Amino acid sequence: MRVPTQGGLYHGEMGWTSPEDRERFQQFLEIDVERRRGELSRVSDALQTVPTSPEVRDALCALGPEDVQRALRRHPGYPLYRKIESVRTMLELFRRALADLNVAIAAFPALGTANDRAARELREHDVSVVVNKELFAALGAAKTLVDYSRRIKDLVPADQFESRRNQAVSPNEHALIVCLRNSVLHEVHSEANWQKVYRGGPPTTHFVIDREDLLADGDLSQAAKEHLKELGPQINITELLSSYLQRVEVFYEWLLPEIEAHLPVDVRDCLDCRRAVEVHQARLTYQFLIKTWTNGGVDPYQHLSKYLTSEQLGAAETLPNRSPEQVDYIIGCVDIKGVCDEDLRKTVYELFNVSTS
Repeated sequence: MRVPTQGGLYHGEMGWTSPEDRERFQQFLEIDVERRRGELSRVSDALQTVPTSPEVRDALCALGPEDVQRALRRHPGYPLYRKIESVRTMLELFRRALADLNVAIAAFPALGTANDRAARELREHDVSVVVNKELFAALGAAKTLVDYSRRIKDLVPADQFESRRNQAVSPNEHALIVCLRNSVLHEVHSEANWQKVYRGGPPTTHFVIDREDLLADGDLSQAAKEHLKELGPQINITELLSSYLQRVEVFYEWLLPEIEAHLPVDVRDCLDCRRAVEVHQARLTYQFLIKTWTNGGVDPYQHLSKYLTSEQLGAAETLPNRSPEQVDYIIGCVDIKGVCDEDLRKTVYELFNVSTS
C-alpha cells in the first residue's frame, strides 16, 4: 500500500508523481540557482574593497565551498597569495618526491642465489622504472620550486634573497641539480645503477651515476662541472639530493617567515578571509560530528587517548570529572587552530555531559 505525502510524493518511491510537481521542483531549483548567483556576485564585488568588513566575511563564509573559491579569485590579493601558496606546496612536493625516491631505491633486491637470477633481474627492471619515475618527479620539483620562488622574491629585498640563497646552496651545487634535471627531463634517462653498502649494520641501498656518463650524456654548465669534480667519479644521487634538500630547507626557513612578516595589505586581507572560511567550515563540521556522536551515545572519555598525549591525559584526570574546567582543558589541547566558539563549546559540553553544579 502506498501512503501519499504532501507534495504528491509516495513513501518507498523515487521521483515525482505528476508533471506539475516536477515542474514546480524545477522552478524551485532555477530560483535557487539565481539566488546563489546573485549572492556570489555581491560578495565578489564587495571583496574587491580592502580591507573587507566583518559583514562581507560573514557573507563569504555563508557561500558554498565552490562559490567561496570563485569569490576569492576576485580579491586583489588573490594572485600573489596563490604564488606564495604555490611555493609552500612545491616545497612539500619536493620533500615527498625525495622520500618516495629513497623508498624506491631501497626496494632494489639483494643478490640472492644463482637460482633466483631470472626473478631478480625482472624485479630489478621494475624497480629501475619506479626509481626513474621518482627521480624525474624529485628533480622536476626541485627546479619548479626555484621558478616559483623567483615569482615572489620581490617581497623581500633583492640583495637579501640572493645572499641568503647562496649561503644555503652554493651556485655550483644548484647548477648541477638544474643540469641533472634538464638531462633527465629533456635529454636522456639515467640508468638506475644501484649499490648495496654494508657498513657493519643493515645494508643500505644507493643510486649512483658515473661522472663519466653524466659528462658524456648531459649538457652540463661549467659551474655544474666544477661541483661534479668535488663529488668524485661516482655520484650518489641519494646523498646528493638529500644534502640539497637540507640546504634548501635552511633557505625557506628564512624566506617564508620573512615574506609572512612583510605581506602586502591586500594579501594579508585575502589570507584573513580564507582563514575565516576555514574556521567557519570547520565549526560546521565539528557541530555535525559532535551532535552525531551525542545522539549515538558515544562516551568521549573512551576515545581521549586518540587525541591527547599521555601527559595531557594525566593533567585532565587531575581536574573534576565532567566539569567545565576539565572539558575546557581538553578543548584547549585539541583545538590548535582556535575553531571552538561558544556555540560549539556548548555542543561539546553536551557530548561530555558536563555537570554545571
